Amino acid sequence: MPCDHLQSVLVLPRLGGLLVTGVLVVATPVTAGNDDPTPVMPDVDALAAVADRPVLDVTLGIWFPRLEGIVDIGPDGTPLDVGDDLSLDDSQAIFNGEARVQAGRWEFLIGGYVLEAEGQATLSQAARIGGLLAPAGTAVASDVDVWSITGEIAYEIFTPFQDRRFPWSAPIDRATGNRTSDGRPIIDLRVEALLGTRVLNLEQEYDLAGVGTVRTNNAWVSPYLGVGLEIDWVSKDTIGFLDRITLDVTAGWGPAFNGGNSIFTVRVDGAFHVTRDLAIILGYRLTDFDLVREETSYNGGLQGLFAGVRYTW
Repeated sequence: MPCDHLQSVLVLPRLGGLLVTGVLVVATPVTAGNDDPTPVMPDVDALAAVADRPVLDVTLGIWFPRLEGIVDIGPDGTPLDVGDDLSLDDSQAIFNGEARVQAGRWEFLIGGYVLEAEGQATLSQAARIGGLLAPAGTAVASDVDVWSITGEIAYEIFTPFQDRRFPWSAPIDRATGNRTSDGRPIIDLRVEALLGTRVLNLEQEYDLAGVGTVRTNNAWVSPYLGVGLEIDWVSKDTIGFLDRITLDVTAGWGPAFNGGNSIFTVRVDGAFHVTRDLAIILGYRLTDFDLVREETSYNGGLQGLFAGVRYTW
């Protein structure tokens, strides 16, 4: 009995040791797995689903345009420079807003502005305006109002850093070296073709002291074609206080119906995203128009710097 009891005492520690060893062996892969330095790559399908969800962003800001060009109010009107002759070229601070919806490769935009320019000048030479003959030295009080509404549809035709370079191309492997920890491309590039329509209304009033007043009020519709380029840099790993920086350039040209010739537009925006959803916008806007109606013409436009904020939902 003593021997049997002694054997039992010796065997139990061995079994315990084996059990402990077994636990350690089983636990070892778990510990090694936790220490594995290999990064876990984001789910490509999940990222694609997030990228394709509809996104709405609204831009509200102040545009500082100058009215430029040559106005000729017939019949047999005298061409007058809105700056040198009528003093209408002072910069104006006006509200400019845009709303944009993105869904996959499609983008839908609507925007508009209203400008009122006023000037006081003295004619340096005799001029015929709207059938009235004003001698040199006539004081002219000018008032020009311009409002415009734009609707635009754009489609991305070239996206070299996305899963499809072209819409019709086969899927390509995404470059893992061009990804942030949350799966966004560090550098992204998009080239798009766009189709839009602009409605522009131009109202003019010239009060010629001692002679009379001339008024015109006309609207034009201009469908246009254009191109857009957007470069997006996710800068959060380089510039800590900015999530990303985006440069967006868009240009479009089209005929102006209802008696006009053409309207050309340019938008340039630099967006500095302080968060994923909020950005400060600094940019430039140009609307150049060559408009004619019933012996009255205006060849000029608006151009100036733009500043605002953009919020994305």
